[in-house]
Amino acid sequence: MILTDEFKIKKTENLESSYIENELSKLNITPLRWAIVNVTDTHYILTVSYEKNAD
Repeated sequence: MILTDEFKIKKTENLESSYIENELSKLNITPLRWAIVNVTDTHYILTVSYEKNAD
């Protein structure tokens, strides 16, 4: 099943896609695709599509 959810990760000075993917990996998320949809003073808000295995 493919899910799409929002996640919040801390901002960094040098934003690179590898930073986003590493932060998602810490959440046990392997994204199919992601997009930054909002930015706050301290966080990036992401919409992430990922596959969830059936339990």
